[in-house]
Amino acid sequence: MHAAVLGSPVAHSLSPALHTAAYAALGLHDWSYERCECDEAGLPRFVAGLDREWAGLSLTMPLKRVALEVADEVSPLATATGAANTLVLRDGRWSAHNTDVAGLVALAALVAPVVQPERGVGGGVQGRRER
Repeated sequence: MHAAVLGSPVAHSLSPALHTAAYAALGLHDWSYERCECDEAGLPRFVAGLDREWAGLSLTMPLKRVALEVADEVSPLATATGAANTLVLRDGRWSAHNTDVAGLVALAALVAPVVQPERGVGGGVQGRRER
């Protein structure tokens, strides 16, 4: 099974390392994940050229809006945000999703108890150490 991150530029993306490690940890030894340079004009052609050996695509800028146009189905969240960062291929149909929002919400939940702007990192008063 194949997957990739697409964008322009995309050479800096750490997604291949992260996905490859996850696939190995999950025992998905026949899965691959690569980087593909792709601009907005090239996305429809790129997606149309993929076969059922592809699981999906991660999308970075500038592809998040045009992804909505190439998908057969668009999730409500992707519609509401006007952007998709994930295209999933199932039964020959592409569905567009936005996982950025869930990631930001999860990050906010992790950071909120630690960082309080009025009190500084760790909840202590800025400029003073708590004892």
